[in-house]
Parts: sequence; structure tokens; C-alpha cells
Amino acid sequence: MISSVSGITSLNHGIPIKNASSNACSQQKTFHGLLPKTFGLKPANILTQLNSNDKKKYAYLVDYLKDFPVSYNSSNTPAKKQLDILLKNGRLLSKSKNDRSTTLDNLYDIATKEREYGLDSKRLLGDTLDILSNPRIITQTFGDIPDIEKQKILSELPDNENVKNNPSLMDVTASGTCAAASNEVNLADKYPAEFARWVSKLSAKNDPLYLNINLSSISKNKLDAVTILNLLDAKTESFSFDKVRIKINADKNVGIRAGIQNKYWDPGERNVADVLVQSAIMQLGSQNTYDTLTDIRGGNFNSNLQGLIEIEKTFVESLIKDKEITSLVYQKFDDSQNLIGYTCSFDKMEKHIKDTIDSGDDVIIGYVLTNETSGRTASQYYNPQTDGAPNKVINGHEITIVDYKTDENGKTTFICIDTDDDSNGFVEYTADWLLPKLHHAGYPAHIVEADEKEILKNCS
Repeated sequence: MISSVSGITSLNHGIPIKNASSNACSQQKTFHGLLPKTFGLKPANILTQLNSNDKKKYAYLVDYLKDFPVSYNSSNTPAKKQLDILLKNGRLLSKSKNDRSTTLDNLYDIATKEREYGLDSKRLLGDTLDILSNPRIITQTFGDIPDIEKQKILSELPDNENVKNNPSLMDVTASGTCAAASNEVNLADKYPAEFARWVSKLSAKNDPLYLNINLSSISKNKLDAVTILNLLDAKTESFSFDKVRIKINADKNVGIRAGIQNKYWDPGERNVADVLVQSAIMQLGSQNTYDTLTDIRGGNFNSNLQGLIEIEKTFVESLIKDKEITSLVYQKFDDSQNLIGYTCSFDKMEKHIKDTIDSGDDVIIGYVLTNETSGRTASQYYNPQTDGAPNKVINGHEITIVDYKTDENGKTTFICIDTDDDSNGFVEYTADWLLPKLHHAGYPAHIVEADEKEILKNCS
């Protein structure tokens, strides 16, 4: 269910948290263990046997990439080994809910069909394999544009483009795509065939990307679902009694950014697949107002020129998962955007996250830093529920919780993927540190149904 647009729910969770405070980064460390138990597919859905047609596609890809250099992002794993691992863990033959195509089908399409924007099919295929093999590498870091390319871009842009009068807008050093990147993580992690389909369609010539969505995934009330689709300006092309077909577009300048990364990618930057998928998610969430060239969006709800707000992120998440997602807002603010309390206990927040992880899903969360919990004014003892001192929001960020662990004392640590931490690994946040900063989180509706009314009541 998408919550109402009021108060702090209009805060854009898009500005990089790492630049706001070194204290945030000091609370995290790389997780070096095995992949979390929920990272990937459920055992019941695993298929590992190639049929005759699959064998031909598999062999073609192996031969196609035999001379392709090992990517920095692949941990020195050749493409053939990546394909073999994806086959053995069931991700290669996983099927898209939208058209029943497999991951293998869509990888084959990337290799054999003409790409748009002059993209190199081998590079795009390698990028997609890297992400499917390790979604932890997904990043929101844009990377630089060489001066020679800037001049070319400016010469080809229409005269009415703002960037023509202010070329520095192209220098995106602090991107606002954390919500989009977190949704990309979830797409690649839990829906590998669908992720590969997105990359294939978004980079294809004359082969658009469509989602076939159950109206009940947007709202139990079908009239409300249609209202939400109109409110978020989704590109609907057909309705049936219980389904809607939505066209997904990347923004008009995605070819520029994708082309730059195709030619000039550096370690730590978004690869071409990241550019395509994050652009499409930003477009979908921002009422089709996003510009990848500048990382600036417009739309009906933009309180900030960057990022997506909670209702936009939840809308995209519901469409990607094709299930009703309830976004719970846990923090309360005064008119000056000071944190003054919470809508439920930390224990209940922790239970919501754990129950969702145990069900086999990831949890995309938005958290905030305030002037009392970060930087030079940080205080580990601060609690706005008891002392009532000003605790003004200074920043927000989205990350994905993919697992958790509990120590011998019953203390919980959440295992996360943060697309803005300059790391290809997992990060750990203790529940004691993260939960007081948790602004909102999206859950399958049935998991939090019992607490939803109480939390919504406490928001007011």
C-alpha cells in the first residue's frame, strides 16, 4: 500500500549518506562470510538441467565470450565460470514472471540482437553477468565524462537543454539514485531472469520493455490501483479485469550516459547495465521526469531535485516484485523536520525485517542521519523519546537488507548491500545503531498487516 504524501514522507532518500558523516561509515564493516541464505532463489525454484535448445544458447555464449577480458568486477572469474555457477545455483534457468523467458534466454538475446546507442554487446553481456553473479557490485557512482566527450555532447544537445547553459550539471559527483539502485539490487538478487530481461529490452532496438502487473499488487482495491497508476503517471497501455500492462522507458539521455560508460568505464563506477536499469527505475518513479545526464528529476512530489521519495520507491518496488508492498513510516517529525519520536517500538521494527527476510525476500529501507546522530555532534546516548532535544534531519539514504544474524547475547546485526559505500562486499549494521535511524521500509503486505493500522495511527 502506498502511504499518503505528507510531512517527512516527501524527504528524498537520494543524497549520499557517506558525504554527510564519517560516523555512519564507522558503524559498518565488510561482511566476509558466505552469501546470506536468502541471497538468490529458493531451493524449490532451482532448475539446473539444460534442454537441447538451452545447450545451444549456453555453448554460443561460452564461445562468444571466450576472448572477452575478465572484468574488474568479476573477482577474476571468467565468463564461462560465471555461467557455470549461475547454472549450478539455478539462477541461469530462473524464469521471468512477465514472459516466462529464462535468464539464459535474455543473455542470449543481448549477445545476438542489435543494441541501441552503439553499445558493445560483449561489454553489456559481461556487465550483466557480473551483476547476476554478484549483485553486491551494483553502485550508484556515475563516473566522470572526459572533456572531449563533453564538447561532443554539448554540440548535439537541443538549444533548450539547461545543461547547455550550465555544463557543470553533467558533473554528477553525488548521485541521487540510491532508491533506484536498491531496487536494482533486489531485481538482480531475487529476479535474475527479469533483471536480464530489463537489460536486454532497455538496450534493444525496437523491442520495448513491458511489465504485466496484477492490479492487486498496487492495491487491494482496484479503483485505488488505477488512481495510483494515474497519480504516478505510469505508461499504461492496456487493462483487463485484474491486470495492467505498463511500458517501461529509460530517459531521453540514457544513451549518452550508457555510451560514456561503454567507452570509459573505470573501477568503482556504474557499469552500462547499472545505467540502463537505474534510469528506467528513476523514470518510473519520478513520473517520467528524470534526466540521467544531470541526475535531476521533476514530477509531482519532488521536494528535492534528486532521488525518489518513499511513495515513489514503494510504487516501483510493487511493480518489480508484482506483489503488494506496504511501506511503513517509523519516525515522527515536527514542522522543523526534527526527529521527535517513533510510530512503534524498535523490537517491532526488528521483527518486521526478520519476518520478511525469513520469508525469502529482501527489505529495502530508508534511513536518516540527524545533527545529533552524525558528524561532530554525534552522541551515542541521544534518544529523542526521552530528552526531546532538537534532532534535525540532515540526510537520507536507501539500502537493502538481505540477511541478519544474531549473536550469543541475542543481539541482531543486519547484513546489507549499500550501493554508495565504495565496496563490492556486504556491510553490517547493528540493530542498535540502525533501528533508531530507520525512517521507512517496504514489506510484503501480509507480513505487516497486523501492525499497519497502529503505525499509521501513530503517524498522525
